[in-house]
Amino acid sequence: MNTITNARQISNIYKSLANLNINELEQVMHQIIGLRKDKISNILSDYETELLKKINEGIPDIIHKRYKNLINKKRKNILNDKDYYELLDLTSYFESKNVYRLSFIIELAKLKNLTLDEVIQHLDLKTEMYVE
Repeated sequence: MNTITNARQISNIYKSLANLNINELEQVMHQIIGLRKDKISNILSDYETELLKKINEGIPDIIHKRYKNLINKKRKNILNDKDYYELLDLTSYFESKNVYRLSFIIELAKLKNLTLDEVIQHLDLKTEMYVE
């Protein structure tokens, strides 16, 4: 589409919008903003791709299993001192991983000009409770 045709179409759209009442205009604006967000969110730079990889990076299974095992020992009240300190270390590890993950989600939200909730919903992220 050339620039002249595009300019005419924009002019026609503007004229049509000028005829709407305030409620109709608000509705169209929400739809336009949603369309813009969808289009922006579908374009990923290399940096955004890297952020997504970091956001989706999981905890190694062996660490996750050990953590669950220690939590079960704690619940059964059979946690010895060594296990207790290991549980503290793993809890700290999980918390720091969650902080890093959140920082990447926030960075992606800034890049996409979206709220944190919008990014979490768009990526269908689950909030995992590692720490009990």
